[in-house]
Amino acid sequence: MFINKRKQQELIKKQFGRNPLHDSYHYMRKDRIKLIAKYHDEVGEGTVDDITWNDLEMDDVFFRINHTRSYVGEQVLYHRLHCTDAEEAEGFGDTVSFYENNETERVKAEELLMGLGKRNDCYYMPQLIHILAGYEFKFAWAYRILQALLFLFLILGIVLHSSEFMLAFLGVAGINMFIYMREKSQSEHMMDCLYGICSLINVCEKLLKSKCTPDFPGNEVIREDISRLHSIRRMSGSLISKRKYATVDPQGALAMYIMGITLFDLVSFNKIVRTIRGNEKAVMDLYAFAGAVDSGISVASFRKSLPIHCYPNFIDTGTIIADDIYHPLIENAVPNDVILHSGSMIMGANASGKSTFMKALAVNAILAQSIFTCCGARAEFPKSTVMTSMAVRDDVTTGESYYVREVKYLKRMLDESQKKGCVLYFIDEILKGTNNKERLAASEAVLRYLCKKSGMVIVSTHDSELAERLSDEYEGYHFDSRLTDKGIHFDYRIKSGFGEGTNAIDLLSCYDFPKEVVETARKTLKDQNIA
Repeated sequence: MFINKRKQQELIKKQFGRNPLHDSYHYMRKDRIKLIAKYHDEVGEGTVDDITWNDLEMDDVFFRINHTRSYVGEQVLYHRLHCTDAEEAEGFGDTVSFYENNETERVKAEELLMGLGKRNDCYYMPQLIHILAGYEFKFAWAYRILQALLFLFLILGIVLHSSEFMLAFLGVAGINMFIYMREKSQSEHMMDCLYGICSLINVCEKLLKSKCTPDFPGNEVIREDISRLHSIRRMSGSLISKRKYATVDPQGALAMYIMGITLFDLVSFNKIVRTIRGNEKAVMDLYAFAGAVDSGISVASFRKSLPIHCYPNFIDTGTIIADDIYHPLIENAVPNDVILHSGSMIMGANASGKSTFMKALAVNAILAQSIFTCCGARAEFPKSTVMTSMAVRDDVTTGESYYVREVKYLKRMLDESQKKGCVLYFIDEILKGTNNKERLAASEAVLRYLCKKSGMVIVSTHDSELAERLSDEYEGYHFDSRLTDKGIHFDYRIKSGFGEGTNAIDLLSCYDFPKEVVETARKTLKDQNIA
């Protein structure tokens, strides 16, 4: 046991600070997002809407951060990344710093959280707990009678050496097993939910007793919640041990048979359901507590895995100031320094880095206000909601065209601009799904409208005419590219000014398009410029 414990601790220490995307764990599979999102779906949508989340590929960002040891931590971390609240993020940052600076406490906490694990059925607990009371067995009193008869006939049969009593014992055992299998098949998810609740209470109690959590005032509330659920705590030890034992071969079948004929699970189920009824909030408090510990450790590991990171500074003005800012998903990313004001328009050639830079800013604005961590040397953001219109696609299922989808994306931004509070709007290639004249007119109108509202607009475009029309309200920035003997060179550095030049035709040449196609395209472009 000591050797196993030591090896586990060594593994925990070794994995801390590693990029989790480099490890092929089962729980890193993207098809598990629907399970992970169950807690987020139950407690609320947060401030990062689905369009922004998908535009910024935040599922991938989540997995980049996800060093969690339990399903609880995984679900709470996923939800936290949807919620941008600067004050709450700063408080969470204290938890992260605690685990950055206290290795002994961190390792102990990770050991305890690993006891919760990441069993698929446990992810449903936040949804099941609110309907748990409806699954209380109506004839629980009859189970007690059957339990008493079972033990009575067994004792009498042994003491009196009576075959009649032993037959009666076997008859009651058969009835109990039938009842157990029937009820278990109808309430299996709920029984697994209770198993998860019992484990959660034990882990939370051990986290507090071992003093491996930050000593914050909220811990007293958790102690009160554990006390409120004291009857579950008394029952949980035997219930958990029996259910764990029932999954181990070859004794597993015997353990399950014993639980069946004694109706142990069913009686314990009823007791725990009665205790939980009216105390659902206390259970969810424990859920959030354990999740905060696990996600705090996960973010501490994320910070250590980064080449450079900083704590954000929140400012009241509509300004973004960033030094060496980069995207967390890009290995060996080129960092950028920038100061942006209320309206910023970014130009540049294809593949020069415009969209990636905008995503880096948007992702870091979310990380700043959710986990109090930024990828860069310095990051100052206004307290804000982040909204994007970037990865627009046709929707085959609804029959909506690219343009219709983008109009809907922009409309939600205009609706949000009517509310109080600062919003960071990130728009990539605005209204490119329609003809040039209408695109220019509509784009100009939308961007002028948003620029007058509370917040900041960062928009990318290839259109020099649009940039010229809005130069009085939008500051210009650009990314360069140049054609060399080895192809097109990008430095991925943002520069002041709108810049000039595109590389669409150069890219045709670099990718070995027929010479005739490239020359025809260049001649057509030259003729248009002369005209």
